[in-house]
Amino acid sequence: MHLAHFTVQDIDHAGSLTLNGPKSTIEIYSDDFFHLTEEQMRCVRGVSKDGVSISAINCVGPGVPGTQTYHGRRKRFMSLVPNFVVLGPRHLEPQQSNIASVSFSFTAANELFYDWGTFGQIIRKHRLSFGQLREILRAVSGAPKRRRRGGHLDLFYRWDRGPIIEIETTMGTLKAWNATSERFPSPSGIELRNRVRVTCDFAVSRTLEGTVDALYEIMPFFELVSQSRQNIENIALTHVEAPERELPLALHLVNLEHTSVENLEPTDALVSGGLQPEEFGRTLTGWINTMARRRTARYRFVQGFRRGHKYEIDRLVGAANAFDLLPSSDFDKSASLPPEVEALLSGFEHEVKARAKSSSQVNNYRDRILNLLGLNRGLNLRNKVFQRYATLSPVLKGKLAGMEEIIGCSVSARNFYVHGTPTKFSAVDLHALSIFFTDTLEFIFATTELQLCGWSAERWAKESYSHSRLKWYISNFPVNKQRVESALSVAASGNV
Repeated sequence: MHLAHFTVQDIDHAGSLTLNGPKSTIEIYSDDFFHLTEEQMRCVRGVSKDGVSISAINCVGPGVPGTQTYHGRRKRFMSLVPNFVVLGPRHLEPQQSNIASVSFSFTAANELFYDWGTFGQIIRKHRLSFGQLREILRAVSGAPKRRRRGGHLDLFYRWDRGPIIEIETTMGTLKAWNATSERFPSPSGIELRNRVRVTCDFAVSRTLEGTVDALYEIMPFFELVSQSRQNIENIALTHVEAPERELPLALHLVNLEHTSVENLEPTDALVSGGLQPEEFGRTLTGWINTMARRRTARYRFVQGFRRGHKYEIDRLVGAANAFDLLPSSDFDKSASLPPEVEALLSGFEHEVKARAKSSSQVNNYRDRILNLLGLNRGLNLRNKVFQRYATLSPVLKGKLAGMEEIIGCSVSARNFYVHGTPTKFSAVDLHALSIFFTDTLEFIFATTELQLCGWSAERWAKESYSHSRLKWYISNFPVNKQRVESALSVAASGNV
């Protein structure tokens, strides 16, 4: 809890700020009546008792205070729930483009940017330079002679080699780097702690909303390549007017819930920032530079994918829906209908338009009928998934013989849950296979999106793995395909 005073209509009021995730609150107290307008709720400013500036942004609350009486003395209070809280040496004007950069970490940052060689130990005997010997002996100059000679010398090191990756994107300059904290060596031992952080120096300064948008562009990529949900941590903002040594502003995304995260082995990442830095940088650059037209589809996909091993029907529907949200330029519409079918459709359309002019009942349904007829000329969901799968590397497609049939079954399952369209499966088998169908659609979306951005499917296919979800999908594909074929055979025989 931060004890503070908050400024309401140019008057300071005592209060407090409690940061507790979605349960975070601001309490403001006064002897006199006060209120906040909707405009004032957009940013409530205060200063804590230790001098930290508080900017509580997009607050939700009653706007007018409650009252409480104790032994005839009336006090007024107001409880607000902020959406964002910014703490630091200055207040933040949320509507102004005053944020020069953002820096943050996330749960598996150290594993995704596995920077081998930054820390180490020299365990074999090596001849030391005179300067190194002098520094070591200087520290023990007051010890007895027997403690200044002989013994076994272990050397531990930290090697600062600059950023792990550094790339230029349309968003700005992104770099991942080691934020190392240390305590001075003492008889208690040596302590070094490291946390990989990602910093984006914006090409053009941003508002708070624009900064949060940037985080939501970058984090889905990290969740995709790590194949698990990630909790974003320790967000820091640099103000455009901040002098060189001013501390950054700490941003708290109040409504973000931190949940358990699956462990990530560095070799299980689809691409590693530490082990394949060039490919990682190339793929991340492609992801950000193509985000404008693909944002909605990627968000829809990652909402389900980040759930890991937790499945529900909406995840299947969402995985399919992501293909419908991709840009139309991803798909080839040159495959026109056969002439006979096109002539039939045109005849139906002509008749509907003619009848609508003379019949009010037909006219009421005119647009609906024409839209339904028009759907036959457009790409359906199954064709969209087929076309995206066709772009996948032959190295991966070669491991997934019979995928075309599985795509058809996956889309059929989605259509059943959305439209009630009949399927060839029994209700029991459809429910049991829904996880495999969900994984199928997610696998195709994930691999084709990454490949579009510069990811090497060929390199990934050759590597070993332990817990990689997408590698396990390939490994288990023949068994799951057999399950689908068996369920279809049972349904066809009528033994349901």
